[in-house]
Amino acid sequence: MIRKIIVAVVVYIVLFTHSFPSYGYQEQKIPVLMYHHLADNINNNTVISPNNFENQIRTLKAEGYHAISVQELHDYLNNQIKLPEKPVLVTFDDGYLSNYEKAYPILKKYDMHAEIFVIASRIVDVSKKDAYPNEIAKMNWDQLKEMQDYITIQSHTWDSHYKLPSKYGKLNGAIYGPSYLNGQLESQLQYEERVRNDFIRSRKIIKEKLGYEPIAISYPYGKKSVATIKIAQEAGFKMGFVIQNKSVKMGDELFSLSRITVNGNDTSADLIHKINAIK
Repeated sequence: MIRKIIVAVVVYIVLFTHSFPSYGYQEQKIPVLMYHHLADNINNNTVISPNNFENQIRTLKAEGYHAISVQELHDYLNNQIKLPEKPVLVTFDDGYLSNYEKAYPILKKYDMHAEIFVIASRIVDVSKKDAYPNEIAKMNWDQLKEMQDYITIQSHTWDSHYKLPSKYGKLNGAIYGPSYLNGQLESQLQYEERVRNDFIRSRKIIKEKLGYEPIAISYPYGKKSVATIKIAQEAGFKMGFVIQNKSVKMGDELFSLSRITVNGNDTSADLIHKINAIK
């Protein structure tokens, strides 16, 4: 009789009791939002007005989203930590001065973390502030240091945010594969050396200026190849981001993580709908 009771209790425990974590969920969808530049009264696919950006950040906060870091995303995907309910990763590309002047104060106001993937060669040396006069102004290293309470810097390459003709004549991102340089097609080894040196240089300068090495790279134009991933790994990166307008989930390939393009014309309601609708 006692044995039957014990068996019944064991069966009950197995079938009807579960341990539910109070913080974090195994099958979470993690939206990684991609922004670029902020400018007054301009809203399009790569530019958002400060007013609209603040409305979006305010709404994310009100809807219970928790802004996480790239490091936290990495640790979660490697089963090292759990994430809060409704995590979101806010990212910017390129390193525009508007990220410091306009986005940073808003992020601080709403206690929201973000990551900026910088084209490291464009981060302004204050002694050479007119080095790229035909481009939208970028930040300097002192500004990046100042933002470290809410923003972490990652790589968008050292200086490979442009396109080159491939062996088939099609223009591809400079990091995608062997390309024509000065009218001559690179060998595979020459291509890999060029890109590897670029990636390593971007990590080295960020470590030198900010005191830490970036663990993630966002590929220019969201394009990468098998070779690009291999080179990124060799250079010391732990993650890579593309643009596929999907959420990130457990089991995703760490060097092909998707980001969601936020259009400046998206209202706060549009953004929440987009996040909820995306797989």
